[in-house]
Amino acid sequence: MRKECYTKSILELWNFNKEDIESLTKDDIIRAINSYDKNTMYGKLKSIDDLLGEVIRNESGYIVGAKALQNFWFLSLNFSAVDMDKTGNYAGTADWASEEVLDWENAFLQVMENVSKTLNNTYYYSGKSFGDISNAAMFQDMDLLCIGIVIMVIYVQLVISKFNWLEARVVLGSVGMLTIGMAFIVGAGLCSLFGVHYGPVHTSLPFLLMGLGVDDMFVILSCWDELTEEEKNLPLPEKIGLMLKHAGVSITITSFTDVIAFLIGSSTILPCLKSFCIYAAAGVLMTFVFAVTFFVACFVLDLRRVESKRNGIFPWIVHENYVPNECSQKRISNKTFEYVYSNIILTTPGKIIVVLITVVCVGFGIESTLKLEQRFKTEWLIPAGSHLAEFLKVKNFYYPEKGFDAGFYMGALDYSHELNNIRDAASRLENMSDVTANVVSWVEPFRDFVLYNFKHDVFEEPLDDVRFHLFLSKFLNSPRYAKFQANFIFDGDLECGAPTPRIKMSIIDFHFHRFENPRDQIPAMHRVRDLAENANFTTGDKFATTWSKFFATWITDELIDIEVMRNLQLALLCVMLCTILLIADWQICFWIFICVLVTMVNVCGFMQRWGLTIDVVSCIGLELAIGLCVDYATHVGHTFLTVHTGSRQDRAVKTMSSIGCAVLFGGLSTFIGVFMMSQSSVYTFQSFFKIFCLVILFGLFHGLVFLPVILSWIGPKPYRVHKPVPQSEMEIS
Repeated sequence: MRKECYTKSILELWNFNKEDIESLTKDDIIRAINSYDKNTMYGKLKSIDDLLGEVIRNESGYIVGAKALQNFWFLSLNFSAVDMDKTGNYAGTADWASEEVLDWENAFLQVMENVSKTLNNTYYYSGKSFGDISNAAMFQDMDLLCIGIVIMVIYVQLVISKFNWLEARVVLGSVGMLTIGMAFIVGAGLCSLFGVHYGPVHTSLPFLLMGLGVDDMFVILSCWDELTEEEKNLPLPEKIGLMLKHAGVSITITSFTDVIAFLIGSSTILPCLKSFCIYAAAGVLMTFVFAVTFFVACFVLDLRRVESKRNGIFPWIVHENYVPNECSQKRISNKTFEYVYSNIILTTPGKIIVVLITVVCVGFGIESTLKLEQRFKTEWLIPAGSHLAEFLKVKNFYYPEKGFDAGFYMGALDYSHELNNIRDAASRLENMSDVTANVVSWVEPFRDFVLYNFKHDVFEEPLDDVRFHLFLSKFLNSPRYAKFQANFIFDGDLECGAPTPRIKMSIIDFHFHRFENPRDQIPAMHRVRDLAENANFTTGDKFATTWSKFFATWITDELIDIEVMRNLQLALLCVMLCTILLIADWQICFWIFICVLVTMVNVCGFMQRWGLTIDVVSCIGLELAIGLCVDYATHVGHTFLTVHTGSRQDRAVKTMSSIGCAVLFGGLSTFIGVFMMSQSSVYTFQSFFKIFCLVILFGLFHGLVFLPVILSWIGPKPYRVHKPVPQSEMEIS
């Protein structure tokens, strides 16, 4: 019996004869569909029920039409010959395939693309479609990243430049953006050097680093502007030292906390989340390193340019007697903050309103967080408009009952003596009517084959080893049952006329139902796995299990709830410990912790209201959220401790007038960085945009509004200041 490619199509009813097919009428097709012999054509076309979609029947149950038709082509693959270095895909999401298989699939996709252009309502996909499309989705929105960078550059110029020829810091702003690019490249390079894989969601990292890097830049420049007149008269190296005395500590605290939080997140058992957290930690660390070294060095060069009165846009132009206009020297944003906080927010009515808003939002956030669902579908990662997205949409509509293929796997048993146990396991699998369907077992057909041809009931009396392997060979090489060859893996080649080699593994195919509630998938998976574990095999290696390629997604769904809570708790604990060590004030650390905690509660709650669920993408987003929101409160809390004069109210106002602008502008820069994600059709970018928006909104509110109100009431005393030793005492000493 010759071997041929395995296909599944109603064209097999006419043996793929082109002339016969072209002469068919609609009545001929309907008659053949209703009267075909399921045992013909080598038994391959067992049933056409799963090939027809939205079947139309008359009163007697006779098929008279269908709205959809699907065909299958199955490819043969030698897994031991697969070289993932050659055939793997950059996204790491492709099925294993050989070069020959990929060549066939590429040709198939090209043919179907041309067919779909001329034949309407034609949809298609191949095994490599998901990998290719998810890989392309990583880079399809690079134009949005470029647009976001341009917008960010313009925004940075508007914030850091003063509107005069000398203090227009065009070059410095560009260097700041270059610093972020350098940090991403070096961080990603280091991770790749150590073998950490780069996944589809990692493309969002530049957006995150833009927000964090620009925030560090604004803090450095804000602390420069806060130098007193006496300090500004000191030599340049001393002025830079005084600037970094506060700015360096502030960004060190936030960066170190972010890095530790991400490293804690990398301890997860989910590979994608682990990889992303490692890349994020490396990126944030390198952003900090380049900010306090490369950017500060470039800032010094820019200051020397200002001192030499060189033009901020065209440095080769020197303005000898240029005097900056008076308007450009006004610190409007700082004065605006001072006015708003002293006259509105930090008044008694303002404080009461702020606390009430905070309490209401927290209550609403807790209520919504309790409703947050864990749900994820792989097709969410497929961009709309792709051939796979269109195929899945139509398939789910016309074939709503089509479930998930799976297999019941058995190892090197003594099959002759275990046939009854295998039959019982297959029977129990069939009886799980709420879980499985279409159980295709080779055991009953093998028993019928032996009983009919050799008058021996293998269920009543086991065969000896020699006859079992001989009868099994005849069974698998018979026209009707040759289809079961794919259900065995032998320790050698199967030859017609010779006993089969030792069985290394055998498979019973079945399907899961399509579950209306994704949460029903996990119990179904555990039930069939428990069935395999309790199969009661007594011979051989006794190995038995069930497996489906969908289990990877289901197990992730099962663990994601636990992983989210674990990572958030560890990250919050990390924030608390890091701020205690670096800020060295219990009360400030406590209020920073409260701000971060309340922000995360609100983010989770409003996520639910915005239609997001708990999945791998949102888990990564929440991990990043802690790193973002801790910055806002930490900058404010640390600055409050460095203000030494006045009451708590005065110190709170002074804190916000000095650092508030930098924190607000940093938050806005993060929003600008992620805003372009909203224009993407990729689910990952859409989810990150929503989460980051909530983080920025609530993080800024709690850091810039709620925390100053609390500090104006019960804030701690400032750091102790050591008075300088008088000159005479120094000389005596």
